[in-house]
Amino acid sequence: MDFGKSKSKNDQLKSNNLVSIIVPAFNHEDYVEICLESIFNQTYAEIELLIVNDGSTDQTHQKIQNWLEKCPDRFLRVEYINRENRGLTNTLNQGLKWANGIYFSAIASDDILEIDKISLLVSELEKKGESYGAAFGNAKFIDGKGEAISLEIKDSTGAVITKTALFLEHYTYGRKFNFRDPAYFGTYSSLLAGNYLPAMSTLVRTESIREEGGWTAGNTVEDWEMWLKLSKNSRFAYVDQIVASYRWHEGNTSKIKRERILRDSIKLLENEMSYATVNSYHNGFFPVYLFNVRLLKEFDRKEYKKKMIKLLLNKSFLRFVSIKIRQRRNA
Repeated sequence: MDFGKSKSKNDQLKSNNLVSIIVPAFNHEDYVEICLESIFNQTYAEIELLIVNDGSTDQTHQKIQNWLEKCPDRFLRVEYINRENRGLTNTLNQGLKWANGIYFSAIASDDILEIDKISLLVSELEKKGESYGAAFGNAKFIDGKGEAISLEIKDSTGAVITKTALFLEHYTYGRKFNFRDPAYFGTYSSLLAGNYLPAMSTLVRTESIREEGGWTAGNTVEDWEMWLKLSKNSRFAYVDQIVASYRWHEGNTSKIKRERILRDSIKLLENEMSYATVNSYHNGFFPVYLFNVRLLKEFDRKEYKKKMIKLLLNKSFLRFVSIKIRQRRNA
C-alpha cells in the first residue's frame, strides 16, 4: 500500500530557478539520512525534494520518516512515497512526473552531495545557455564508512595498472580522449564506447529529459541510455570540481548483475545501431558492439552465435570491416 507525505508551500510552484532533486531509496538504512542531509545542506535555496522508497525491506522507510519529521521547513516542496518495489527506472519516471523544477537531479540514497553541487551546476547551465542540456562535475569514491578510497584498474591478465580516486578518471582511463576537453566531453561519439558520466554529479534540464520520454522501464543501463539520447540534441558542460561522493559496494559486481547489465547494454546498442550507422559513427559503434557480444559467450553461447551470425549479415558491418582491411593493407 502506498504511503504519501506532502509538504508544499504551493502545489503549483513554478520558478525559473527551481531544482527538483529525486532520491530513489532502496535498502539503504545506514546511508539514507546522510544522503538527505547532504541535500538539506545545499547552498542553493530553491529546491524541491522528491523521495521514493522503492520497496525497501530494511529500516529505510522508518529512517526517512524520522528525518522528515525533524526536517525544518528547508525545501519549497517535499513529496515522499513508500511503495512496493517497481525498479529504478520506474522510480526515476515517478520523480520526473512529480517535478516542477526547471532543472532535475537524481541521487541514489547511499551517495552524498557536496554542499555547492547545485549552485555550481545551475550557474554553469545558466552561463552556457539553452544549447546545453546538462552539466556535470566529478565525483570521488567512498566506502561504506564514508572514507575516501581508490579503485584499482587492471589489465586483461588481472594485473593492477594503477588506482584512481575519482569517477571520471576511473571510467575514462585508457580511452582516446580527454574528458576535460569540451570538444569530447559528453558527445555521442565518446559515449558510444560506454558510459563514463557520474549520474550523482549531474544537473539536467527537466524538459530535455521529458522530450526524450524519460527512462525505459526495466533498463539497468538507464544512465548510459539517457546520456546517449540527450547527446544527440544538446551539449554537456563540465565543471572541474568534485560535487558528489559515489559509495562503492563490492556486491555491485556479482555475476548475475553483470549478465543483466551486459544483456541490457547489447539491447541498447542494437537500438542505437540505425542512428549510429546512418550518422557515420561506424568506427565508434561496431567495435564496442562486437566487444559486448563476445562477452555474452560467457553466459549464453547459443545467443552469442545468433548475434554473431546476424552481425555478419549486416551490410553496414561488412562495409566497416572492408574499410578496416583496406586501411591495414595500406598502412
